[in-house]
Amino acid sequence: MIPGVKFGGIASGIKASGLDLGLVVFDQPTYVTALYTKNKVKAAHILYDKKVTNPVRAILANSGCANACTGPEGTRDLKVLSETLSGALHIEDGKVLFASTGVIGRRLPTETMAKAIPGLVKALKENQEESFARSIMTTDTYPKIVRETVPGKRPYTIVGIAKGSGMINPLLATMLVFIFTDYPVSPETIRKTLLEGARESFERISVDGECSTNDSVFLFTRQGPEDLGGLQAFRDKLFSVMKELSMMLVRDGEGATRVIHITVNGAKKEETAEKIARRIAISPLTKTAFFGCDPNWGRIIAAVGDSNVAVRPSSVEIILQGEVLARNGVEVLFDEEKVKKLMNKKEVDLIVNLGDGRASYDMYTTDLTFDYVKINASYRS
Repeated sequence: MIPGVKFGGIASGIKASGLDLGLVVFDQPTYVTALYTKNKVKAAHILYDKKVTNPVRAILANSGCANACTGPEGTRDLKVLSETLSGALHIEDGKVLFASTGVIGRRLPTETMAKAIPGLVKALKENQEESFARSIMTTDTYPKIVRETVPGKRPYTIVGIAKGSGMINPLLATMLVFIFTDYPVSPETIRKTLLEGARESFERISVDGECSTNDSVFLFTRQGPEDLGGLQAFRDKLFSVMKELSMMLVRDGEGATRVIHITVNGAKKEETAEKIARRIAISPLTKTAFFGCDPNWGRIIAAVGDSNVAVRPSSVEIILQGEVLARNGVEVLFDEEKVKKLMNKKEVDLIVNLGDGRASYDMYTTDLTFDYVKINASYRS
C-alpha cells in the first residue's frame, strides 16, 4: 500500500462479465514517466496520453476494448471521459491518463463507462490494488502484482501491476504495466533508468512474437525534493519489480506449458546474439518442439541460420537442459529419451554457442500449444 494512492476496479459492462474498468487516483499531483509500443499503429490512449503534461492526478484503465484504429473519435472519446472523471474527482481537467486493452477496431462504450464512473470513484481505496489488477485482465489467468520496499533512513514503497499473456513481443516496453511509488524523483532524472530497466526486462520476453498496438509502461513518482541519495537503492528495487513482472507475463503466456530461457553466447556483437535469440524465440517450429518435448535441434540451428546475421554453422554448439545435442554444427551422440524427460519441465534452458566472440544475449519465450491456437482462434467471441 502506498499512502495517498487509491485503487479501484469494477464491472462496468464493457465486457460481458467480470471487472473491466480500473481507476488509480493520486491525492497529490504526481509525475508520470511512460514508454510506449514501437508498433507504428498505436492505440488511442497512447496518442492521447502523449499530450498530457506533468503532473497528473489519475489513470483510468479498461479491458475488453483496445480503442485502437478508432480514428479521431477514439481520442475524442477519451476527452469526454476525462471531463466526466475530472468532475467526479473534483480535479483539474486534462490531468487524467488512459490505458486500454482488448479487441482492436472497436470504440469505447463511452456512455456506459461514464455512467459507471461515480460507482468506480466510490470504490476507491488505498488497499485495492488487486481489484485494479483484475479489471485490466483479458486472457490473463491471474492478477500480476509485485511489491518492494526501498531501504534507507526513510523507507519507500514500489508497487508494480501488469497485464498480459498474449501478443507479447514488446520492443520498447497485449501488455500494460503500471508502477507506483512514493519515491520522489522527476521524469528527467528517472527516464534513462526506466528505459534501461525495460531493456533488461520487458524487452527480453516474447510469447508469440506479436508487437501490440497498446503496449505501455507507466512509472508514477512523487513530486517534491528529489531523494538522490537513495537513487541507487531505488533503481535496484525498480529493476527487481520490472524483472519479476516480465517473468509473470511470460509464465502466464496464453496456453503455455513451459518457459524457455534462451542464451546465445560466443557472438562478435551483442546485436548479433540478440537477433539470433529473438529468431529462435518466435519460431513456431522451435516453440512446438518445446511443447512436444522433442529435442529436434535441427529446428534451432535452422532458426540461427535464418536470423539475417553472419554465422559459421561449423562453429555452432547447441546445449539443451545441460545436454550437448550438437557441436561444430553436427549432431553428437545423446540419449534422446533422457533429453525428452529433461525437457518436460516448467522452465527449460537452451544455450547456443556461436564460437565467434565473447558477446551474449538472453531472453525468455514460451512453447506454442493447442490452447494458444484455441484462445486466439476465438478471441473476439
